[in-house]
Amino acid sequence: MDTPEPSRHGRRALPLIAGSLAAMVVAGLIYLHPALPSPPKGPAPPQSPSPSTVPVGYFPQYAFISATTGWALLVGVSPSTRFYVYRTTDGAKHWTMQFSADEPDHGSGDIKFFDSKRGLIWIGFPIQLYRTSDAGTHWAPVSLPPYQADEVTYSDTSHIWLLASEPDPGLLRHFFATSDGGSAWTELAWPKGAVWANKFGIGHLQFRGPGDGWLAAAGASEPTVYSTVDGGASWQPQALPTPTGPDVAYDTTVGLLPEVGVIVYIDYHSNSFAYISFDGGTTWRLVTPPADAPVWNLTFQDSSHWWINYRGTVWKSSDAGQTWQIVYQPMNYWVFLPHFVDASHGWAALFANSSGPPDGLVMTSDGGLHWTQVNAPGPR
Repeated sequence: MDTPEPSRHGRRALPLIAGSLAAMVVAGLIYLHPALPSPPKGPAPPQSPSPSTVPVGYFPQYAFISATTGWALLVGVSPSTRFYVYRTTDGAKHWTMQFSADEPDHGSGDIKFFDSKRGLIWIGFPIQLYRTSDAGTHWAPVSLPPYQADEVTYSDTSHIWLLASEPDPGLLRHFFATSDGGSAWTELAWPKGAVWANKFGIGHLQFRGPGDGWLAAAGASEPTVYSTVDGGASWQPQALPTPTGPDVAYDTTVGLLPEVGVIVYIDYHSNSFAYISFDGGTTWRLVTPPADAPVWNLTFQDSSHWWINYRGTVWKSSDAGQTWQIVYQPMNYWVFLPHFVDASHGWAALFANSSGPPDGLVMTSDGGLHWTQVNAPGPR
């Protein structure tokens, strides 16, 4: 409630009353203490420590399943040669290291948790795969086929698919699947007419469940992806609209929305495009991000609520990318990648630009309107 403004007479009397009170206080002090000693100079009150950041030489990946519980994978970048897995249960106030091992090749990896207990990480190149069933307390290596593992994807800790190649340079030649977490692998036929053009890529193969999967591979005269409903035993080609521009090579990758829908990213003539389908590839719609933001920065809360960032500004869409509104504009130009576990709670990894501070982590509890930097994990 607002305090009533004093009357004109009251405003005039306030300085006089204040002056009389001050004179009485000073007189009393002089009477009691003719010589007032100077107050002792003590140490300055401690300042709250700044949130910790990821140490230089490590690349972070995060996987939260709630507002308080999540995991972090820190991949060593040269000259670091180890990776680390951390867990938090208090919203990133504290992190506990759970696992560390040498990398086959530093600089790449990802972490995924399907619930509070079961998770997978892949690391390095050739890929190494680890699995946990006790919230990360123990991690066990997953046996892979005797080839060079180039890309791995999974719908849970039991159903895993793998793209592999011969040790000698060349195109991908092998496609494997397992339904028992890697105890036994089955080699599947490669889609007819498809040629693998980028064996070092990520995002060419995605599965939503044991049956529903998508594959991005070159070979057709126009951008084409392949869909399967039987776990990769058979594939159907799905042609996409051809972006305008000269006839040049393109690279296609796929991504899955959390509930339903597939998004296809196309690099074409130094430009990036994205098409979305909600009917299994029968129809496609061009995704138009706001303010020329790159489509690669899209993240998805569900099939309708999307997020994107560009040059420090974050937008949100509630209609699958058809309209956008600004929800947050930070004070710097860090690359800002928001992910949400529900309508209110989310996190975002902060990757510094060449002149900015180290990598960090922020969290929100109001749907992205406000973000607070929290502790990021890392070997100190």
